[in-house]
Amino acid sequence: MNNPLGRSTQKPEQQTQNNQKNNRAKEFEKQLQEEERMLAQSAGIINNNTQQTNIQQQQPAYSQQQQLNQQPQSVFGQIGQMLDAPRKLFFRNTTTQQQPIQQGQRQPTDQNEPEIIQTNIVQTYTTRDIKSIGLEIVQPGEIALQELRGICSIGTQQFQGITLATNYQIIFLPDKFPKDFRKDYFYIPYTLMIKVDKTMDRKQNDANFIEISCKDGRWFKYRFLKEQNDDCNSIFNVINKNAFTLNKQTLFAFTFYKEYSNLENDYQGWKIFNIEKDFERMGINILQENSQNQNGLFKYLNNENGIICSTYYNRLVVPAKADLDCIQKTAKFRSKERIPILSYAFPINGKVISMWRSSQCRTGIGQNRSTEDECYLKYMSFQTVDEQENQYEDKEIRLRIYDARPHINAIGQQVAGKGYENTLFYRRCSIDFLDIHNIHKVRDSQTKLLKAAFNENVQFLSQLEQSQWYDHIVAIIKGSAKIAITMTKEKINVLVHCSDGWDRTAQLTALVSIMIDGQYRTLEGFMILVQKEWINSGHQFCQRSAIGNKQNNEDSRSPIFLQFLDCVFQMQQLYPLSFEFNEKLLLDLAYHHLTSLFGTFLCDSFLEIQKQRIMEQTVSIWSWIMKQKDKYMNAFYKNPQSIDQDVIIPESFTGKSITFWKGYFLYYSLESNDAYQIHPQCQYTCDNLQEMYKALSKENHVLRQAQKDQEKLAILHQQKFNQLMQIIQETQNEEIIEKLQTIKLI
Repeated sequence: MNNPLGRSTQKPEQQTQNNQKNNRAKEFEKQLQEEERMLAQSAGIINNNTQQTNIQQQQPAYSQQQQLNQQPQSVFGQIGQMLDAPRKLFFRNTTTQQQPIQQGQRQPTDQNEPEIIQTNIVQTYTTRDIKSIGLEIVQPGEIALQELRGICSIGTQQFQGITLATNYQIIFLPDKFPKDFRKDYFYIPYTLMIKVDKTMDRKQNDANFIEISCKDGRWFKYRFLKEQNDDCNSIFNVINKNAFTLNKQTLFAFTFYKEYSNLENDYQGWKIFNIEKDFERMGINILQENSQNQNGLFKYLNNENGIICSTYYNRLVVPAKADLDCIQKTAKFRSKERIPILSYAFPINGKVISMWRSSQCRTGIGQNRSTEDECYLKYMSFQTVDEQENQYEDKEIRLRIYDARPHINAIGQQVAGKGYENTLFYRRCSIDFLDIHNIHKVRDSQTKLLKAAFNENVQFLSQLEQSQWYDHIVAIIKGSAKIAITMTKEKINVLVHCSDGWDRTAQLTALVSIMIDGQYRTLEGFMILVQKEWINSGHQFCQRSAIGNKQNNEDSRSPIFLQFLDCVFQMQQLYPLSFEFNEKLLLDLAYHHLTSLFGTFLCDSFLEIQKQRIMEQTVSIWSWIMKQKDKYMNAFYKNPQSIDQDVIIPESFTGKSITFWKGYFLYYSLESNDAYQIHPQCQYTCDNLQEMYKALSKENHVLRQAQKDQEKLAILHQQKFNQLMQIIQETQNEEIIEKLQTIKLI
């Protein structure tokens, strides 16, 4: 039988008796036997022969455990005494973890053992087993697969301890946990890994190494003895299988759902976005697909199964005057068939100002034209239903096109048969280039920034500047502010696109929505915005996060979504009273869009989500956030009506406006950690102040309610007194009336 850790064991030649257990594990062994006896009784197979066989199978694991753990294991604290107990105490029934035994199913056995048909076997592998090892962060459905004792190197520091591989992450448990490290420093979800290598010590040839590089900048080097080569290979194979799988169904999100499906059932995070409700809230009237009414600016377009565009949502909003033939030919003229669709709009003074998003057009070097695309953009420029083409002068701009790329890059795309709109053919249109660089430049900047964050070199500021990360952030926010000003002050419709319309375009349209509409600065509104502008509109989360890709496939990976979150963080610093949610929401999104714990970020399009049945088999991160929404609330939030600032546009945003996002980039940096644990003890940290503010708000609410109750009681007493006085006057008792007049009650 296989050892629960995946190691092969041989049967002992002589049988050992049950009383030959180590005294330190005696109480735990009794507990284990009782559980196994109850399980065997439920299966109807308990007998003396079976009990004797179980004892023989446990003994090799017990003997190996004693050999591997001769040194004291202080990492487990109070659980440390369990290390000398049989290994099965920690990893129960792991051999049945991959294929749970169904009723009447035959269990595989060794050739020398008699086959036993087991029925009604209950899988006893729960997260409680992992917690017993000393883990503080355990996910529902997480089980242990392998463990191996060794040394972990981080920079110049080395720690002895145990490397544990679960079905979700790699964890290192140091014998003595360093006080200046965060508790989750040694926890590495598989899809957070970007590179894994296995090497040997070529000088002394006495050790094996496993090196892991993470997408958040962490780097680990594990050292194992040469005698542990087989176990080292086993852990290495587990890592590769889970970190670089090409089959999404093997990701942990699907296991997480099986254990936590009630969370999705309770909060319905996958249903948070409703396209009709979103535009109704904006005050925009949109005609239905089959409506005979032509009195409207916009209409819904059916895109089920990607019949128009495979990377868009299943329902789109397009100009009402554009017929199906015009739409289809426009799609052929746009890269990836990503036609201009309505992203956001608002009514003002009888007009509707709109923002559209698309991909680049296919003009090429020969300046190809599409009359349908030109006509489509003309319809997009209309702001009223009865607007006529000839009511404006030719030079008057009715639609401004914002191309996110540098101008030189857009020209270079013409060689590939693409390009940008020629304003000679697109009447009453202008085009501006926002000079935002592509995914490759952004990836290089992040690599340099993370290297600087984890580098012990004191020249951090110069390295931060050389990374140019915040040059990109400034360009994105300035570009978004330009678009917002065009819509709110100049009252001109806009079209936003980059190359394919799913990276820089999503950053810009989402930020513009946040600047203009206060609803998207609430917790629920922000979740809807990310679902609408990023997930449903085809941002390639899978490729940009390198989830489900082979190792060293770096060409498509880029932290575009992280860039957007950094931009939102900058807006929070500029307008701290205007956001209902705090920085914690951004940090959790930055972390979990890489961990594959949720299904929200596993695909490249909504159509892929549908085809792979992601919504039916995984938990949405929005359900997880809604369950603990108090954690993300900004106690100092003032809604737009109370501060008369519904629109927040940083018109003069420059590099001087930047606040370094220390909470993300230096989260694991040892130099920035609170080694003396002053932060959780201090009463005046930002978090504690918010909690105090919430507590005071609750007390004020109670006091206001008590005051209202007293006022109601006073009114009631006054009414009763008036009734009494009326009765006295009606009785005409002169003596009582005279006394009341004396004390001035009448």
